[in-house]
Amino acid sequence: MSNHQKVLTVDYHQVQEGKNRVYFMSQGYKLAGDLYLPKGFDSEKKYPTIMYTRVGTQVKEQTGAVYGDKLAAKGYVFLVFDPKNFGDSEGEIRNYESMHNMIPNTTDAISFLRTFKFVDREKFYGLGACAGAPYICNVAIGDARIKAVATLVGNFDAAASLFGAYPKELLDKMLQTAAEAKQKYYETGEYETASMFGGMPLPPPDSASKAMKDAYGYYFLRAGQDKYANYTPNYPTVGLPVDPARVFVNQAKYFTTPFLVIAGSEAFTHDMDKEVYEMAAGEKQWVVIEGASHMDLYDIDKFLDPALDNVDEFFKKY
Repeated sequence: MSNHQKVLTVDYHQVQEGKNRVYFMSQGYKLAGDLYLPKGFDSEKKYPTIMYTRVGTQVKEQTGAVYGDKLAAKGYVFLVFDPKNFGDSEGEIRNYESMHNMIPNTTDAISFLRTFKFVDREKFYGLGACAGAPYICNVAIGDARIKAVATLVGNFDAAASLFGAYPKELLDKMLQTAAEAKQKYYETGEYETASMFGGMPLPPPDSASKAMKDAYGYYFLRAGQDKYANYTPNYPTVGLPVDPARVFVNQAKYFTTPFLVIAGSEAFTHDMDKEVYEMAAGEKQWVVIEGASHMDLYDIDKFLDPALDNVDEFFKKY
């Protein structure tokens, strides 16, 4: 056992039903996670287990906590973590969303999670929402430890989302700001932050995209910084509010892992979800939650509960 594993080993007898704080190492950084365990949890039994990759820019206390509670109630072990740079995890450029961090962080989280004796390695699943969908799929395409994957309102093409969500003049300004910030950070080690809403007035005007309006409703009215101190609606200007490297549409044609794709009928991600579903090469299932917008499937019970019922039914097949 390596030194960092010795330091962070969690005694599986000490965890209990409900939420448990755990830590593991990835890329040389200590990452924090919340491990949700079923009611009546018995550390000597084995449980089906879900590795969850969270919505981009979020901390583990947002959608991860909602999903964790609901899926633990269905009998699953469930792990959500703050990736490098976010929440209670280490990392220098705070709130820097990057595909190149999330993939190794998630792979290490899977390895950590599977060290628990109560985790059933043969019933080990991946779940991702929004940006978490391409994250978990990009991991699972090359990781046979994940037996099946489910996604909710997957934002599978971040480049399309980025370049389609902002007016060109605003996007050009953000790109120039990011270019200058990268140079400054290299030369000085300093960086600045900016609003993920790119200077748009809040609440968004009628002319704003549906994605912007939905995001305002969730991050400012339901689950924003006033409720979760570790969350911020700002991003470091060395990057962009959406990492354009985070895509899965090109890889989907090679994806043979059993795959459940859940879309919202009113979600701005509906069409890209459908595209990825149609491209996927393995066993697959398509579910649409009628009336649901993108952010409705983050935390609105009347939409989320039937979606997670579908997740449960799908995972039970594998």
